[in-house]
Amino acid sequence: MDNIFNILLLGEDMLPFLQWWLLVFCLGLIYMPLSGLLFSNLADKGYLFSKTIGIAISGYLMWVLSALKIMKFTTGSCIITVAVGLVFNFIILLYYKLNIDKNVISLDNLKENLGIFLTEEVLFFLIFLFFTYIRGFKPEAYGTEKFMDYGFMTTMMRSDYMPPQDFWYSGTKLNYYYVGQFIATYLTRLSFVQVSHGYNLMLMMVGAFAFMLPFSIGYNLMMRLKGHNNNKPSIWAGLSGLLAAAGVCVAGNMHYPIYRWIIPTINRITGNLKDNYYYWFPDATRYIGYNPETNDKTIHEFPAYSFVLGDLHAHVINILFVLTVLGILLSWLFNQTNHRNSEKEIKKEIFNPQIIVLGFFIGLFHTTNFWDYPIYYVVSGAIILFSNMIAYNFKKEAYYLTGLQGVFIFLLGELFALPFRLQFDQISASALLAENHTPLYQFMVLWGLPIITVFTFLVFSITDFVDKKGNFKKNRGKSETIIQKIGRLISSYMESLTDTDLYVITIGLCAIGLVILPEIIYVKDIYSGDYKRANTMFKLTYQAFIMFGICFGYIFIRLLRYGSKTARKVFASISLLVFCLTLPYSVNAVKSWYGNIFNREGYKGIDASAFMKENFKDDYLATKWLNENISGTPVVLEANGLSYTEYQRVSVITGLPTVLGWYTHEQLWKSSPDSSNDLVTSQLNDRANDIEAIYTSQDESLVKELIGKYNISYIYVGLLEEQKYEGVNHDLIKSLGEIVFENPVSDEFQYKTYIVKVKSQ
Repeated sequence: MDNIFNILLLGEDMLPFLQWWLLVFCLGLIYMPLSGLLFSNLADKGYLFSKTIGIAISGYLMWVLSALKIMKFTTGSCIITVAVGLVFNFIILLYYKLNIDKNVISLDNLKENLGIFLTEEVLFFLIFLFFTYIRGFKPEAYGTEKFMDYGFMTTMMRSDYMPPQDFWYSGTKLNYYYVGQFIATYLTRLSFVQVSHGYNLMLMMVGAFAFMLPFSIGYNLMMRLKGHNNNKPSIWAGLSGLLAAAGVCVAGNMHYPIYRWIIPTINRITGNLKDNYYYWFPDATRYIGYNPETNDKTIHEFPAYSFVLGDLHAHVINILFVLTVLGILLSWLFNQTNHRNSEKEIKKEIFNPQIIVLGFFIGLFHTTNFWDYPIYYVVSGAIILFSNMIAYNFKKEAYYLTGLQGVFIFLLGELFALPFRLQFDQISASALLAENHTPLYQFMVLWGLPIITVFTFLVFSITDFVDKKGNFKKNRGKSETIIQKIGRLISSYMESLTDTDLYVITIGLCAIGLVILPEIIYVKDIYSGDYKRANTMFKLTYQAFIMFGICFGYIFIRLLRYGSKTARKVFASISLLVFCLTLPYSVNAVKSWYGNIFNREGYKGIDASAFMKENFKDDYLATKWLNENISGTPVVLEANGLSYTEYQRVSVITGLPTVLGWYTHEQLWKSSPDSSNDLVTSQLNDRANDIEAIYTSQDESLVKELIGKYNISYIYVGLLEEQKYEGVNHDLIKSLGEIVFENPVSDEFQYKTYIVKVKSQ
């Protein structure tokens, strides 16, 4: 049967795919005792979250041992960290079986939920496989910022300890939030796949989790709403999960249907449509400041765009973990409402396993994607506060306890982040009032649908509360201040909500806050002029999009299936229809970026470095020689270039450090509150001038002095070096040591690339 459908789509790439999937599957099994403890209140017992928790804890353990110089970052060390996790989870299993609650983590529990476990695993496998297949049509780590992301992984594959040397600024440590890419490299080592495969497998695994984790949250919300028996899944719960998954992982924003269909249709009717009109999918992420052109250019990306584009950025990797935090918060809320008005020990409430793991993830965010650190600290605080208010019947104990838990999570986060902070120079940033504001119509194009959906759902819940008799009669006759009366109404309203409604309203309001905040303040960094608030809007609205997606999955089914009034079902139907118009965005984007994925002849494989054979023919054999013959991290000199260019191809492909890399990126990484931008710029320019001098100067003593200054071991001379510098001093460079590599004479090469190993001075 077509060779089993070309070995299940991937051909020879199926083996590394299976190695990666099997590793993640095993990590999930190992961490099921811990996840069973954390997610015991969920219908699916947090089966999928066991994988992300296993990835996070195992990866962090290896990172911290390496950062503290206790263990080298090797495959053997990675295996040891997995073994530590196995022992840790066995202790949890044994402790709960013997001392606490045999039903929380038990074989019977596993058997009862085996059906949903298998369903979720099969879905995860198939989605991971399909996403990997799509990626195989454009696998290269080349273009946009892929050089940076792939370079992080290749340099860490060469490093014994963390942080690695900055591969674009030799002699210094990498000063960026790199731990997400470290975890990708960690999984690459553990799965025994090549780093060139690990890059794409990590990216597509995150995409699969971005679908399946919202599915789990949406599914559990709906199961909880109607009190379904855990081992009897509901089709409506499944639909809720699928809509949440689509909302986070597949959907675009309303820019797509408006500018792809509605406006072109109007223009076609009026005769104003251009014959060559073509919708370019990145336009949905570059709208404010670009259409029309203004001096306020912003970024408002979302997960579907990220997965299509293929950059393995910090905010993309962290999707795994922010969704895990949202899952833990859901389980926490269910637990608190299950035990409302019951006696609780403050000590156990503070040192609760869910609180401890939340503290771990908040700390982890400090190392992977700092923006998520304050965002999810606030989201966690909101969920914990509201759940405590209900559990403690709005007594003062709820607020004292929330404060203590907030302090404990903060301190835990600082503790887990401390090894990173000790080796990290804070990147310069400060908050300022926004000078520019989004036009209302553009704001509504991008975020009108989710805001209206969440806000209308909130209004419906308030209407239900008001309609209930007695809410305003309670305490009538007693003297109350306005504040007391408002407080009583709020507490009565919250008490009337189901815990599922409370969860969705809370994260929905947090998401609304995140899209409004860039209209008020922005974080000042190295980006100025037209791009002042671009990074702030990007990072805040990205997380808002994720939370809005989960809200969609719940609200649509909540109102359609369980809504009590026709008007609500009509609203949900219209909103769902409009939401569905955003789903073909991914189809359009995939077709634009990857071509016809149904024609398997276009499949290239998942090797992220294979592009070197076509795009950098003159450098392919040379970089291959470096990878095969050079161990450790000696400095290799190559021409430096501006950010987003093809310069730095040697350091990226090999992981070997060079004197200076992408200019703007290093300007950001080296900036700090204690150093001015002028000083950083001056240091970068000095290095750039020194590199040019090594390649062009005829002064042998100066060249040798500069080689010693930067401890350069190899000098790389290729086509880009020849094009960048006029009059490369080939004779002098070749006299500095041994020519260890030279392209063979062939019509295939434009340039006779060579590498000189510098003699010790």
